[in-house]
Amino acid sequence: MGAITPELKVFDGLTVEGETNTTDDRLLANIRGSIRRGYPQIWPTMSNPYKVALVGGGPSLESTLPELRALVWAGAKLVTLNGAYQWCIDHGLQPRAHIVLDARPETAKLIGPPVPDCRYYICSQCAPETWDALGDRPHVAIWHAGGGGEAIEAELDSYYLKAWTDIPGGTTVFTRGLGLLRTLGFLRYECFGIDSCWIGHDHHSYPQAQNDQDGRYRLTIEAKDSATQPRDFWVSAWHVKQLEDLILFIRANGDKFLLKFHGDGLLAYALAAHADVHYTEHTKE
Repeated sequence: MGAITPELKVFDGLTVEGETNTTDDRLLANIRGSIRRGYPQIWPTMSNPYKVALVGGGPSLESTLPELRALVWAGAKLVTLNGAYQWCIDHGLQPRAHIVLDARPETAKLIGPPVPDCRYYICSQCAPETWDALGDRPHVAIWHAGGGGEAIEAELDSYYLKAWTDIPGGTTVFTRGLGLLRTLGFLRYECFGIDSCWIGHDHHSYPQAQNDQDGRYRLTIEAKDSATQPRDFWVSAWHVKQLEDLILFIRANGDKFLLKFHGDGLLAYALAAHADVHYTEHTKE
């Protein structure tokens, strides 16, 4: 699988830089502890015919619930990201897998109650509190987010004797989750609640206090079809970075999977309109 190449230019007139919400020292400490818990690693797997319903917590999730239910009842594998796990349980949907990336201790609350036969894919950079929240669940695996720097790679090389898989992707659990699932052999993804924008006054379909103070900026996207009017979206900085990460991931790996977005968010519009994405305004709300 190809890797993301950050030096590629994605936006006109804007350089987007991602940064972690945890210090490098803390990331390394988390990884040192995580890999010694003895969980099996993720390994590349042969491609399979299954369709994945990949669910994030974006504000379009409620409006697309009937589509999500129909897809899951038709046999799609329900895979959740972060708080979408509990949302799906609350709406009568049983996750088949749950992906967690964030290294902060408060991420532990995103583990939620155990679901029979659900597989938990937890990143090695996650905090001890997140691992502790798993309890004795039987189907837990560890994976490694690539690009962590020389110290992290050296730690993984030393412990695993260089036998570990570097999962590609970007700075968010969605783009990194795509890399993880593609490594596991999945080719077809239908995405729900992955909007990369605010809708109205909502940044998620459920309360998520850590995003309440995010700044909001106007992003204008122009479709390649000149008959389609440009469209404005209100975004936070991480939304823009996620869009860039997705574009780079598609450039590197777009011939290796099929991707469809449900809802009326930024990512759904940008891909459906084959948009030329230009950051034409930077108007803070």
